[in-house]
Amino acid sequence: MSTAHHKRALCLILTSLVLLGFAVCARAAPLADSVILLIGDGMGSAQVRLAREAAGGAPLAMERMPYSGLITTHSADRPVTDSAAAGTALATGHKTNNGMISVAPDERVLRTILELCRDRGKSTGIITTDALHGATPASFAAHAPSRGMRSEIALQLAESRVPVMLGFWKGWFLPDSEGGERADGKHLIADLRRAGYGAAFTKEELSNVTGQRLLGLFDDGPEAPTLADMTLAALGRLRTDRDGLFLIVEAARIDWKCHHNDPAGAVLDTWEFDRAVAAALDYARGRGRTLVLVTADHETGGLSIEEPGRVKALAGIKAPAADIAEKLNADRSNVAEVLAEYAGVHDLTPDEIAAVKGAEHAADAVSMLLNQRAGLFWSTKGHSDTRVPVFAYGPGAERFAGEMDNTDIPKRIAEVLGIGPFPR
Repeated sequence: MSTAHHKRALCLILTSLVLLGFAVCARAAPLADSVILLIGDGMGSAQVRLAREAAGGAPLAMERMPYSGLITTHSADRPVTDSAAAGTALATGHKTNNGMISVAPDERVLRTILELCRDRGKSTGIITTDALHGATPASFAAHAPSRGMRSEIALQLAESRVPVMLGFWKGWFLPDSEGGERADGKHLIADLRRAGYGAAFTKEELSNVTGQRLLGLFDDGPEAPTLADMTLAALGRLRTDRDGLFLIVEAARIDWKCHHNDPAGAVLDTWEFDRAVAAALDYARGRGRTLVLVTADHETGGLSIEEPGRVKALAGIKAPAADIAEKLNADRSNVAEVLAEYAGVHDLTPDEIAAVKGAEHAADAVSMLLNQRAGLFWSTKGHSDTRVPVFAYGPGAERFAGEMDNTDIPKRIAEVLGIGPFPR
């Protein structure tokens, strides 16, 4: 071969290598630097539809996100998952057995997407309407062979030093000598304060507490912040990090209401969750380079809507069934008045009134009445194997369209952030 041919061949090889390098870089380049992952615990597609129809039929904020898909949720040892195994899948990209928190079935510790983001310099946060040691939020920053190891899980969360942690109830963060649940004497709130965390226990304190690190442990009641309040407070602190953020937002109580087959509670908690979704989307639109994902760990209740046109019977709901039942007087002679005020039902029949008055458990009777009026059917009071929705907005959102498994979610997040591949 002539010298000229050698030179041309060499040039072609070098050009190919350069182009290949550019292609590899392009594939590896992060599409986003921040992710907000919102999880509606127990929220299947039917729960989303129920909330939409009860609100008048206009799409919810999550439904207006441009990409959507469906996710399978089975665990390593059961066709129907619990929140621990499902949370582990969403956090680590691995299947585990029901009851286990971010460890493999052989108890090998699994790296979480939140830990990966932290190690890449991103600010992180965990928000839940459950306790922080609840199975789903704990799966992102703790590791335990049993979700029942609450004392150990709370300790791991405190030691993780996630910059923003907002949830409910102080028990496992306080020693039993101060009214808490800890038998080891550790005062985790005091430890976190010494580490630079501001602590908030009411909505007002959440609005006024200073500092970049934030711990919130709230009690139920009118002084508690909403999920949207907590989301905005977290984003207000994490947004200053130039390396981006990774925030988990869990609406735990959709699941609780669905365990009781309570349509009123399911609607109200899904509406609250959707307001948090709207807050996250507003932030992402204003900032850019932020992927917003909405999904669920599993579906609860096996809900089906038999007659969508009847769901409007829930349009006037103001309280979940248990709270409505608490408004009834001792002899339940005020059934009609209470259902009119708190459920928007103004045309109760004598048979419906008698059913509530004569029921052993008033809350169950209220739920049954509302289910019948709204044309709803529940197949279980546990979890189901129904696929759950995923909605996506922002850079890389198209990767979350179509059908996938829950283990795909953190893997694709890692790809979008340019921090993959996810650990095996």
